[in-house]
Amino acid sequence: MSMYFIDREEELGVLEDALRSGRPELVVVYGRRRVGKTYMLMQLLREAGGVYLVVNYTDPALALNDLARQFTSQVELPYKPLVRDFDDLYGLFEASGVGVVVIDEFQRLHDTGAVAKLQAFWDRVKARSKLKIVLSGSAVGMMERIGLSHESPLYGRASRVLKVGQLGYRAARLFVEDYSEEDKVRAYAVFGGTPGYLALLDGNVALQENVRKLVLSPGAPLREEPLTLLSMELREPSRYMGVLEAIAGGATRLGEIADRAGVGHSEVAKYVRVLERDLDVVERRYPLLEEKRGRARYYLKDNFLNFWFRFVFPNYHLLEIGLQEKLLENINRSLDEYTSRAFESIAIEHFALLAREGVVSFNKVGEWWRGDTEIDFVAVDEKTRTAYFAEVKWSSQPLDRRVLYELSRKAEEFPWHKGTRREVYVLYSRSGFKFTGDSDVLLYSLRDVEALFEKYRPTKRRLH
Repeated sequence: MSMYFIDREEELGVLEDALRSGRPELVVVYGRRRVGKTYMLMQLLREAGGVYLVVNYTDPALALNDLARQFTSQVELPYKPLVRDFDDLYGLFEASGVGVVVIDEFQRLHDTGAVAKLQAFWDRVKARSKLKIVLSGSAVGMMERIGLSHESPLYGRASRVLKVGQLGYRAARLFVEDYSEEDKVRAYAVFGGTPGYLALLDGNVALQENVRKLVLSPGAPLREEPLTLLSMELREPSRYMGVLEAIAGGATRLGEIADRAGVGHSEVAKYVRVLERDLDVVERRYPLLEEKRGRARYYLKDNFLNFWFRFVFPNYHLLEIGLQEKLLENINRSLDEYTSRAFESIAIEHFALLAREGVVSFNKVGEWWRGDTEIDFVAVDEKTRTAYFAEVKWSSQPLDRRVLYELSRKAEEFPWHKGTRREVYVLYSRSGFKFTGDSDVLLYSLRDVEALFEKYRPTKRRLH
């Protein structure tokens, strides 16, 4: 299977600017496992040269010896260095004349004193050196504390902090170019935008076969991926798994999550906070323009985790007794209903490209709800007092005007500049429409969505 480096132009641009800056740079790069940080850093080092180190141990003595061995295996020195502590290791960076040093999985050193020693080293050398040090890590909360917290020894010293997130649909669809656009959307709904998952897909077989081979079969590479993710980051993951299952199953309010997960109402906020801030797998959303009204909803940020906790985790017993096909049948029956949520995020991504095209103009966008009324997304342009109201349907049949009438009725409840604003209705449909639009009714079929994403295709480079 060919390996490709897809998109990440903005992230690479930040790192390349740091390398070309002509001054010392301490750069912090972080993001969840398998989002492609290491691929990106290796791509950078292939072009610019430098040393790549990875922290394999949390024990400081083991980590120090291993890092020293890695460094001396990549850099020829005229002497055999004596590395007794991290001061000596960091001193090698400057003494060797190496221009760039990447330290991956740096969060494993957070309790070793290595962070404070790096701060002292950096304060000593930054005025006389052009050394570039890149600290990378996959424990999101911990890396944020190392690079951004007021309490961290490195606070204020990082010249650039780069969070590497998941790919959007525009890039993710390029991993399965042989699929129809419908199946590209379904694949994104299942596997999300994590490059490490997407790279496993075989575009020459059906999506269902990829699900079987990658998720359901014994020994499948992603069968226990969420368990691994949680076990690496949490001491007692079982309660958190119940919370994630509840959210994936449709519970979005703290009270609902607590009831479904069997967690006390006084405890659930703590679990959700860890999943949101430390693991970066849950996100909190508010109705557009109403962030302070306290009506938050919670969702899983990762489509694959959402898929796994909705379909696999509650039915894991079927896998254990060899009934993978039974579970796959259940998934196939519900797949289009499940895909509809992912199609909403794809529609917002498409809507942002419409702004690039000059078709729409907005400065805020998001879901909106109040009581029993929900609108898939609303966008507002403060300058022109224009509100865009969007309905997104993953339907097998073309939409008729009833959907438009219902959307206009719901829009009446949106309070922003009510009575004086211009209203534009935006409909997305997998299967098209039975009517035509106009300047105030924008209609986009899946074919229209595909065409614009093709126009804005990101880069796709083969890795050697």
